[in-house]
Amino acid sequence: MLTAHALGALEPEEARGLDAHLATCAECRAEFDGWSETAAALAYSVPQAEPSANLRARILQNARTQGQLAVSSKSEDNVAVVNDGVASEGGATRNASSTSTIASPSSTNVLPFAPPAKRRWSAPAIFGALAAGLAFAALVVSIFVIWQRNNRMHTEMASLQERLNQTQGELARVREQQSPLVSPESQSALLAGTKVAPRAHAMLAFDKKTGRAMLLAYDLPPAPAGKAYQLWFIADGHVMPGGVFTPDARGHAEVRDQMPAEGLKAPSAIFAVTLEPAGGVVAPTGDKYLLSQTS
Repeated sequence: MLTAHALGALEPEEARGLDAHLATCAECRAEFDGWSETAAALAYSVPQAEPSANLRARILQNARTQGQLAVSSKSEDNVAVVNDGVASEGGATRNASSTSTIASPSSTNVLPFAPPAKRRWSAPAIFGALAAGLAFAALVVSIFVIWQRNNRMHTEMASLQERLNQTQGELARVREQQSPLVSPESQSALLAGTKVAPRAHAMLAFDKKTGRAMLLAYDLPPAPAGKAYQLWFIADGHVMPGGVFTPDARGHAEVRDQMPAEGLKAPSAIFAVTLEPAGGVVAPTGDKYLLSQTS
């Protein structure tokens, strides 16, 4: 009965009985409050419509017409009753006087309306209204659930799109970083270990167009404290410093650098790795650990 009560579809006695129960049952009261809020929200789901300009005048005119017809009909019935009564008694003078009094009703601005007939609900009507209310409430709940799912889907899609954009950005950065290895303009050189590091080896790739370079070194000895390895570009006898790096515990290092423009212009270049002070130097001072022959 809660949904029917929220829609105002209960008889007064049923409504009073249910209100008495709601006053003592917190669970039913909470559920009824929820249905009441749902029923109140229905008013906002209907499109608003403006009444026509002549609606008020038309209603007033209909009311006046019905009032005049009701007054005229009642006066005629009263005249007929009085005439019958006077005729039965034989009082002609009294009949004329009474007829004149009743037949001339005083003018009034009060319009009589018939009292509304009391609505009686039959058992099928009550069950029909209750079923309709339950069906409508179920429809409202279903719409609300679908609306919540739709909002969650939009939120999840926005999150997935954001993660996709981040992934694409990361892939773009990886491609840019790996461009010396995969570019059509790339060239590479192998660096072999010298007598101070016979197991060490490396590969250096660089993009002939952009100058981006990447060194992949393996099995380098650990750098002593205060020391680091430094990459060198050698072109036409001119030695140019590159990046400073320290290998991991396995002797592996991955170095990204920019090859000098002079090295790009030279027909051939040599690459070397030496052990230098940790801050790097402008000219090699330590032993060579890796050395290439030609690019």
